[in-house]
Amino acid sequence: MKKIVIFIDESGTLPDPKDKVVIVAAVGTSNPLILEKVIKATRKNLKKRNKTITEIKFYHAGEKTKNKFLEELRKQKIDIFTLCVEKYGLKIVDSPQNFALICWLLIEDCLIFYQNEVSQIIFDRHFNKPNDQKKFNQILINLLGKNFKVFHVDSLEDPRVNVSDMVAGSTLWAKTGKDSKFYDLIKNKIISEKILNWKEVKRKFLEKKSR
Repeated sequence: MKKIVIFIDESGTLPDPKDKVVIVAAVGTSNPLILEKVIKATRKNLKKRNKTITEIKFYHAGEKTKNKFLEELRKQKIDIFTLCVEKYGLKIVDSPQNFALICWLLIEDCLIFYQNEVSQIIFDRHFNKPNDQKKFNQILINLLGKNFKVFHVDSLEDPRVNVSDMVAGSTLWAKTGKDSKFYDLIKNKIISEKILNWKEVKRKFLEKKSR
């Protein structure tokens, strides 16, 4: 049986009321090595243009770099899942529980699609404190009802997770009306797109607890 590795990152923030939405994006693949090909091809393109950047992040990369990265990504055998949380001006505490809630609702869609094939879930490190990471993992695993290998990585050390950053950034730009051209490059790879507001997220959590 093939094993799927899922990479997750977000764009937008829970606490900032100016952020209208928070996007959480998951990129799944049975061959994580192909993500390194995307990064190498993008860096090679940067080298040709005599440009270097420390890491390829959506909000640091220029237009040509975004285009190249996403064009390379859509060539690969990957699946994309996104969750858009509408905030309506709310200032939401960025706690392990709140972040776990939105990740749970995203990963549920991944599990419906992949069934029992998921082996690892890798997050671009959201919480720096090990205790917060531990709390997040426990809440997430309890909500999912399954025990997964969950890792929190520094994208400088594991740049593969930047694929989910690029997807999340592209989706946020599209959902907020800034620009949809980057999202359009990858939309044929999207398996599911979920849109909820924060009250709906909390309601789903309360329903889960009451079962």
